[in-house]
Amino acid sequence: MTDFYTKACGHCQEQALILEELAEVFAGKVEFRMVDAEKDWKLAEKYVVFTVPTLIIERDGEMVERFNGFVPGDKLEQVLKEALVRP
Repeated sequence: MTDFYTKACGHCQEQALILEELAEVFAGKVEFRMVDAEKDWKLAEKYVVFTVPTLIIERDGEMVERFNGFVPGDKLEQVLKEALVRP
């Protein structure tokens, strides 16, 4: 899962706390990475990120889910569980 954020974004900071918790829950199963959309603007451009936070879930190099804006932890946890069992 990739989280595109900016330092000035309040919702991004809230999202980061949730992602830290989920990283513990899914340790060894899901790789979490944080990308500062201002610093790594080329990667943000590649993923067409216009809103932060933007969360992208990929499996085997394919995007399986994308969220533009803040996502509650319970919803993210459910989506990650589903992504892990997809063939």
